[in-house]
Amino acid sequence: MEQNSLASNASNSSGACAAAPMHRLVARNFTLLSQDELIVIWQRRNHPDVRKCMVHTEPITLEDHLRFCASLKDRPEQLMLFVQYDGQPAFVQTFHATDSSWQHIADTGSYAFDPAPCSCSVFAKALALRLIALRGIQSSQVKIKNDNELAIFTNQYYFGLTIDSRDDEYTYMKATCPESAEFYQALCDQLLAQHHTTLDLQL
Repeated sequence: MEQNSLASNASNSSGACAAAPMHRLVARNFTLLSQDELIVIWQRRNHPDVRKCMVHTEPITLEDHLRFCASLKDRPEQLMLFVQYDGQPAFVQTFHATDSSWQHIADTGSYAFDPAPCSCSVFAKALALRLIALRGIQSSQVKIKNDNELAIFTNQYYFGLTIDSRDDEYTYMKATCPESAEFYQALCDQLLAQHHTTLDLQL
């Protein structure tokens, strides 16, 4: 199947919001969070609507969650971001690179808080574009459970990934990032401006 480019889907995001004061999107590495914030994430991570979409569907203990979060300081190829919109929890976005060079993303994922204070798919795209520009990512792939139709649609419509293959349980998708860092940064800035939002990415 032909591999798509993230650049080709630049115009597929939602339309611009009505004129309004600027909103603030803050995305922080899990390694920068307080324990109270990590507990908020753990509570959402264990919600049945989130767990059913994961590879491992069993509930996660708080101890295991905190231990995993602490381990991220020694795993440069893995990035987990807690995203807030105007100070409210919005979503978690994860990136798993094949190695510390960050040229290739082996898997990504996200889950939103409920109720979500913003269009999470739009801002997840802006966040991905910013990260592509910062780290020089060249390609990305993801595997999604076949019954998670919303995630498959989101990755196609917002992120420009194409379906590479399927098996009995998962859909495998991929895309390339052939343009310059400046190109992806400009797309990110354009998308944020359309939604009257600034992005503070804290890695």
